[in-house]
Amino acid sequence: MNKRVKAICIVMIIIAALVGFLFVNSLEKNPELDKTKTYLIQGKENLIAVYKDKLAVKIPYDINIDKEKTVEDLVKNSSDETILETMNKILPEPLENYMVVKHGQIPLTAKNQKNIPETVIDNKRYILTSSLYSMFDTLYNEKEKVNELNENIIVDVLNANGRNGYARRTGETIKKNLGMKYNAANYETNLEESYIILNDISNDKAQDIVMQLNEKYFKIQQVPTIPTLANVVVVLGKEENVPFEIDVTGNGAGVQAAVNELKKAGYKKVSVEKEGTKSDKKIIEYASEDYFIAYKIARILDISDMIERDGLKNKVRVIIN
Repeated sequence: MNKRVKAICIVMIIIAALVGFLFVNSLEKNPELDKTKTYLIQGKENLIAVYKDKLAVKIPYDINIDKEKTVEDLVKNSSDETILETMNKILPEPLENYMVVKHGQIPLTAKNQKNIPETVIDNKRYILTSSLYSMFDTLYNEKEKVNELNENIIVDVLNANGRNGYARRTGETIKKNLGMKYNAANYETNLEESYIILNDISNDKAQDIVMQLNEKYFKIQQVPTIPTLANVVVVLGKEENVPFEIDVTGNGAGVQAAVNELKKAGYKKVSVEKEGTKSDKKIIEYASEDYFIAYKIARILDISDMIERDGLKNKVRVIIN
């Protein structure tokens, strides 16, 4: 083989290698974000929840999602589908797509870019769900919130405690104090607990309604079972012996003061946990279906920070630092 042929072969090999390199590099290129879609992005040190061009929320890997597992543990040991499903249970608004950053960084174009609200409990970092929901109401759902006028909201008030005329009297209170419309009726049977069904209403408006009511134990019914055009349904139970506990934990005189305040407000099963939990601030922990129970307690104790805990069942924990 003469020198010319060898030179041609070397050039062809170099060209083939260059083409292969460019092809592989193109496969590794980070895709661009569609400004009209939502993504959960897996980076080197964070997950980033991106909501169209409105909001991007950074979630560090060392944040705990429960007492035993961090976000990093979730990412290392789970499929993309499981990671997305798990984070959608935590975030106020679900995400549609999952994306892995292959190299470098993906430029974010969201108008608002924030770190996820957090707190420290027993030297572990946790997501502060109450602040997270407030962030979304302010930065992501602001336009929808402005258009949500009280006069256009319909509340179904269902009496499940057996007291004559109770639903109508409650509806009148909502109408007088909030200017909302209501439908009053008796529920099909009497119940011990109270329920709230959120059909088409913001968290803030639902909170306003709950604070007008005497009932304390409103559980969220996730799957609507009552056919209605109302924005929200409240089912008012007897609440004479609700199987629900409130544990108050922490150090100092503030613990007993909180217990006394809750008992004064009519809460029955309130107790002090012997081993206090250390926190950098006052916190209320609750299960997702007990959000409005925790919210009313938070208002009584003037506590603004709350954390969702799936491990709690029929219990709210109040941490007094």
